[in-house]
Amino acid sequence: MSAWPWLESFPLANGVRIVEAPSAFEALYAEARKKERRVLTDEQVARLPDGKGLWNVAEWRIRSKGATRLLGSLNAQGKALRVLEVGCGNGWLSGRMAAAGHLVLGIDAFTEELEQAARVFPSVSFARADLHSSAIPVGSFDAIVFAASIQYFDSPHAVVKRALDLLAPNGSIQILDSILYPSEATAAAAQERTRNYYAQLGVSALAAHYHAHALGDFMPFGAAISAARDHGSCNCSAAMPRRSRIS
Repeated sequence: MSAWPWLESFPLANGVRIVEAPSAFEALYAEARKKERRVLTDEQVARLPDGKGLWNVAEWRIRSKGATRLLGSLNAQGKALRVLEVGCGNGWLSGRMAAAGHLVLGIDAFTEELEQAARVFPSVSFARADLHSSAIPVGSFDAIVFAASIQYFDSPHAVVKRALDLLAPNGSIQILDSILYPSEATAAAAQERTRNYYAQLGVSALAAHYHAHALGDFMPFGAAISAARDHGSCNCSAAMPRRSRIS
């Protein structure tokens, strides 16, 4: 029996369930990924987070450490967790979580990398879907992972509220590999750097989809974050129990 029976009603194309239509964001993101040389071969993806030979090997060393902490947090939470990875990309982290024994659904907007993920990691389910899709049933996941993806959501309040709705009791939200800036001023400066960067890259419109968040943006959930940190279950930025509520 499928871990995600609700997903089976959607068409399957090249290993990917099609929940959402292609978006304008997908085209912009795909262009940027290719210009940045971040679209890898299947063989390279299968080796990740070993980035040996890649131009950004130092970045992959950091992401490898984050993955290790994440897996430790998930394994401490329980076995065979139902995990949603939001913004899974080429699926490397979803693959690592599945290899650790968890049931993983990876969602993203970039079809090409989703199809690659389905080829390289057949034990994982992948879907072109949005976190806010009404097709995703509430209470379906034990953990929701945002790895280098929280910056693509403009409202921390809205994204955390939606994630909490999708969690089963005692579930966790894991945020990693994204910078949460110490102040609104530093976040605004980072946003300006982002605009300049994408302009130089030739994909100016993508800057409107990339949001630099300050740590204070998550303060409405501060009690939950602090409680998680006190008990050692915080992975980089946040691990929020289901009992948390938005004020």
